[in-house]
Amino acid sequence: MLKGLLTEDIPLKLIALTVGFSLWFVVNFGTRVPVTVEKPVEILHPQQGFSYHLSVKKVKIKLLLIERLMPEDVVEGVKAYVDVRGLSEGSYTLKVQVETPFKFLAFPESVHPEYVKVKISKAPPEGDR
Repeated sequence: MLKGLLTEDIPLKLIALTVGFSLWFVVNFGTRVPVTVEKPVEILHPQQGFSYHLSVKKVKIKLLLIERLMPEDVVEGVKAYVDVRGLSEGSYTLKVQVETPFKFLAFPESVHPEYVKVKISKAPPEGDR
């Protein structure tokens, strides 16, 4: 009798287990709390021989964190950057991108300022510095 209880209707039991786990996860980890952090703007893919000057050094990022799980590592791992790949000399307005180490634990809701000005110029040769 116990063997029949465990081996009959396996697909239905797996569906019930999945639905039950999903509901448990939503109830326990579904509440998100807004948290604002200030992070420096990094330059992604800089080219050698160029210097980069940002109009803003730091941005404020509004994150939505799961209330029950607010590990410091998640907030510490948040990065703000601008991608300068393929850009030559000149001034550009670039969108600030935000990256979080665990996307399901910390979701970036907004960034202020959303765009930063980047001035790219040729760096002086090594001997002229």
